[in-house]
Amino acid sequence: MSELKICPNCGGEVGSDAVKCPYCGYINIEGAENKYFNDLNEIRDDLASVEKEPVKALKKGLSKGTRVILITVSILLVLSALFAARLAYELKDKPKVFLTAEDEAYASAYRAVAEKQMAAAYESKDIAQMAQIYDKAYSQDRVSLWGDPHYETGYASSCYMKLKQCLPNLDKDKLTKHEAEEITYYCFYFYYRAYGSDGAEIFDPLRDDEILPIITGRLGFSIEDMESFRDRVTVPEGVVRSKVYKIVKKNYKNYH
Repeated sequence: MSELKICPNCGGEVGSDAVKCPYCGYINIEGAENKYFNDLNEIRDDLASVEKEPVKALKKGLSKGTRVILITVSILLVLSALFAARLAYELKDKPKVFLTAEDEAYASAYRAVAEKQMAAAYESKDIAQMAQIYDKAYSQDRVSLWGDPHYETGYASSCYMKLKQCLPNLDKDKLTKHEAEEITYYCFYFYYRAYGSDGAEIFDPLRDDEILPIITGRLGFSIEDMESFRDRVTVPEGVVRSKVYKIVKKNYKNYH
């Protein structure tokens, strides 16, 4: 069983062997590297077994043996190249893992400005503005805001705006698996107050007035259902997003 680590992008708990965070899609370098090297080792094992084929193939004919080797090696090389290209594509638009002094200085300066902007937006309870600051940092400027005093509220604001965007899907007679999981995750997230005490004054009223009716309405969960999950998604320190995600994966098909 893999250990849990904190996602540097959104702060969620992610298995150390996971290729990417299940909440924000941020690439887990450790998990991605492990998968790459595991796949590479499998390719090497396959190549080692291929080396044993020439003698067998030559017994059936030189040309046939050569074709077997070339085809097998070509397939393995193509698979290796496709995996490397996929990994590079996944990494290109994700928040940077700052390694150089220049990158660290840039990140620190960026976070200082974003922290002031987030504090002002929080003071005015501007959810849309907090979501914009959070999303711009991660999606456009690729800077992690982890550690900001209003980080959880910023993340919650982003989630709330995304929930508002996907709620029209509830008007459909049939939802796709992705649509159902997305709405269920956001609603469960707010029900268990994963935004923490920092955003309680902003999101608790929305939780009671907007989110709870969705959960007990179209989503088809009772308060008793939700409370029965509570011990499975919480720890003394608060809500564990990865556990919320697991509950959602098992229970999202409750629509009516």
